[in-house]
Order: sequence, then C-alpha cells, then structure tokens
Amino acid sequence: MAMTAGTTTSFPMSNHTRERVTVAKLTLENFYSNLILQHEERETRQKKLEVAMEEEGLADE
Repeated sequence: MAMTAGTTTSFPMSNHTRERVTVAKLTLENFYSNLILQHEERETRQKKLEVAMEEEGLADE
C-alpha cells in the first residue's frame, strides 16, 4: 500500500496505547523544556560569575 502526499493512513489504536503515547509525548516535551531552562540558568550563573570575577580583579588593582 503506497502512501501519496496529502493522504494519511489511520491505524487502530487501543486506549491503553493512546494513553502511553500521550505520556511519552509529555515526558519528552517536559524533558526538552527543562533542558532549555537549565541551559539558560547555567548561562545566567556563568555571566554573573564572570562579572563578579571582573569586579574582584578590578578591586585588586
């Protein structure tokens, strides 16, 4: 059975499978959302540390 552009094939899916797919999708979405947030937090902490280190360096002069 060939699929052409614009057509979709519907496969029967049990409610259990549909629920597991939904849970997996939400888990992945949360993982990547948290990954982005953690990356942004690390960048913010790094910038604060760099500013603090520059201020320390200026205070020593």
